[in-house]
Amino acid sequence: MKRLLLILVALALLPAAACSLRQKPTGENYYAQAQLNFATKEYKAAIENYQQVIDKFPFSPYAEDAEMKIGLAYYQQKDYAEAIGALDDFQRMHPTSKNLELVTYYIGLSYYDQIGREDQDQGKTAAALKRFQELEQRFPEGNFAELAHDKVLVCREMLARNQMIVGNYYYKRANFRAAESRFAELLQKYPETPVAPDALYELGVSLEKEGKRYSAAQAFAAVKKHFPDSGYAKKAQTELAKLHQPIDTEEDPLPLVLAETGYGGSPDDSDADKVVVRQRSDMRGAQVASSSGGSTYGADGLPTLDASTPSGAALKASSPEVQAVANAPDPSQPDLPSRKVGAPDMMRAPAPILPKPTGSIAGAASAQARAMTGLAGAAPSEPQIHQMNASADATAPAPDPAMGEMTADSVPVPTMHQMTGPGDTSSSSAPLSLSEPPAAGPATLKTIRLSSNDPPLSVILELSGPVSFNKNLESNSDGSTATLVLKDVTPDGALQAHLVFDKSIFKDCSISRSSAGTTVTLNMQPVAHFAVVPLEGPPRLLMTFTPQAGTLKTSSAK
Repeated sequence: MKRLLLILVALALLPAAACSLRQKPTGENYYAQAQLNFATKEYKAAIENYQQVIDKFPFSPYAEDAEMKIGLAYYQQKDYAEAIGALDDFQRMHPTSKNLELVTYYIGLSYYDQIGREDQDQGKTAAALKRFQELEQRFPEGNFAELAHDKVLVCREMLARNQMIVGNYYYKRANFRAAESRFAELLQKYPETPVAPDALYELGVSLEKEGKRYSAAQAFAAVKKHFPDSGYAKKAQTELAKLHQPIDTEEDPLPLVLAETGYGGSPDDSDADKVVVRQRSDMRGAQVASSSGGSTYGADGLPTLDASTPSGAALKASSPEVQAVANAPDPSQPDLPSRKVGAPDMMRAPAPILPKPTGSIAGAASAQARAMTGLAGAAPSEPQIHQMNASADATAPAPDPAMGEMTADSVPVPTMHQMTGPGDTSSSSAPLSLSEPPAAGPATLKTIRLSSNDPPLSVILELSGPVSFNKNLESNSDGSTATLVLKDVTPDGALQAHLVFDKSIFKDCSISRSSAGTTVTLNMQPVAHFAVVPLEGPPRLLMTFTPQAGTLKTSSAK
C-alpha cells in the first residue's frame, strides 16, 4: 500500500517537473528565428517574430534592429505604405542610429518603386526625389550616395517630362499663357534634363503665339546657344529668321526669357536651409568600435561575435546549421530592382517612357551590386534556435490644380521621337546655368550704360556686389518710365546724376539717393514690359525691355 502511494505521488509530480525543464523563449530566440525567416523570404513570419522582440523585450539589444528590419520586410513584400511608416518611425525614434543612411535609402525606394507613367500624377516621384536628395546631402561619402544620385537623375527627368506633357496639353488647347508658364518652369527647375531643348523651343513658339515676338526671339536664340547640336537648333534658326527681331548678343538670352516669363533665380529655394552632415556609414564589414570599445560590426551591420565573448563561444560550439544561419549574408539589404550586374538600374516603366540610360545611370546597377549584399544559397534545413547574447552598445543595427479635371487618360503618352525630336543629341549639351546669386549686401553703383546691341534694348547697371531691388513701370501714350530702387546701394562719386541717351528707345536716366537706397529712373518710348536680371562676374543688373509694336521701327528711323 505504501509503495502504491509513492507511485501515485511521483505520477502527480511528473508534469510539474516537465514544465520546469521547458524554458520560455528569450529575446535572442525570437530575433534569431526572425533573422532566419527574413533570410528564407518568409517576411510575414519575420515581421511577427521581430514584433515579439519589440513587444516582449523592448530593452533587448536587438530591439532597435528589429524595428528597422520590420520596415525592410514590408518593403520586400511590396507593402510600401507600411514600409514607409515603419522606416519613418525608425528615423524619428533613433535619430543617431548608424543605419540612418540605409533607412533613408529604402524610404526613397518605397516611393521610387511606385512611380507610374510620366503622364500620371508625380507625387511619388517628388517624394522619392526628396528622400534621395536628403541622403545625398546628409551622407555625401556614404555607400548609398552614388545609388541615390542615379535615382535623383531619373526622378528629375520624370518630373520634367510630366511638365512637358502638361505644357503640350495646354498648347494644343490654345492656352498659350499656361503653356508658356509650364515650359519656363521646366527650364528653371530641370535645365539639365534631356527634354530641356524641346521645352525651350516650345517656349519660344508659345511666346510667338502670344504675340511676344521679342521674347520669342530671345528663346530661339537661347536654343542655338545652349543646344547647338540638337535637332531644335536648326528649327529655332528658321523661326528666328521669320521674326526679324533684335537679339541680345551681349548677355545669355535664356535668363532674360525666364525673367520675362516670371521665373529665374534659384531652382529650389528650399536648398538654402539644408544642412550637410558629413558622415560615413560603413556597411561593408569595416571595423566600427562600439561605445564600449569591445565589439566590431560585420557585413550585416550587426556585432561580429568571436570566441572571446560568451555569445561567440556559444556560437562556435553550436551546430553547423546554426552557424550557417548566423553567418548568412545580410538580409537587411535585400534585392533591388535590376540586381544583375550590367542591367540598367531604372524604374519599372514602359520602354518608350524613359530615354536610353546614359553612362551615369547605366552604371547604377554595378555600383548597387557593390554596395548591397545578396542572399547566398538556400537556407539550411531544420535550423536550430541559438543564443546570440550581445552587449547593448553593439546593437546596430498631388495632381496639379492648374490642370483642372484633366486625367491620365486625357493626355496621350508621346513616343520618344515625339518627346525629343528628330536628331536630338541634347544629352551631350552643356547644362544650363541658373545658379542662385549671392546674398545681397551694401554695394556701390559704378556705372550705367546701354547694351552693345543695335539698337540697344537693355540697360546695364554695373555694381560692386549683388543687391536687392524693387521695380516699377508706368506707361502712357507719350512714353514709359521705369523705376528701379536699389536697396543699400550708394552711387559712385564719379557717376553723373543725369544721363542722356541717343539713337535708342531710351531718352534719359536720373539717379537719386534717399534713405530707401538709390533710385534709377529711366524715361523711354512706350514699352510693353521689362525685366531685371541679376548677373554675376562681374556683379550687374540687366534691365531688358520689350518695345510695343511699331516702337522699334520708329526708333531706328530717328
